[in-house]
Amino acid sequence: MDLVWLVAVTLGWITAYAQQESIPTLSPEQVVQRLKDTSVLLLDVRTPEEFAEGHLPGGYLLPVQELERRIKELEPYRDKTIIVYCRSGNRSARATALLQRHRFRAYNMSGGIREWQRRGFPTLIPKGQR
Repeated sequence: MDLVWLVAVTLGWITAYAQQESIPTLSPEQVVQRLKDTSVLLLDVRTPEEFAEGHLPGGYLLPVQELERRIKELEPYRDKTIIVYCRSGNRSARATALLQRHRFRAYNMSGGIREWQRRGFPTLIPKGQR
């Protein structure tokens, strides 16, 4: 039984890693360059509470758990670039994969908002949240 569990877990990690590898990813510096194109959508897939604590300027909130159900909201961005971010890059990787399956041009921002902030790029904190 332990061997079966170990094999299952190992295969799960290998599959997850392989899927992660095929997801197009941009560094925070590359995101800054892409944002010079005003048609780019910054998609924040965190929770509303996390978004309220601070988000990238121009970030559009669509929590990852609601993404598939609300994907039609993104139709205006069908032919544009969508850059997806979360706290650390895990949820946004899943969201990027989902968007690609729906034929959107989506990229995951590596390291999420944590890496963005670590590199000194600005975040917005709504009034009343400071």
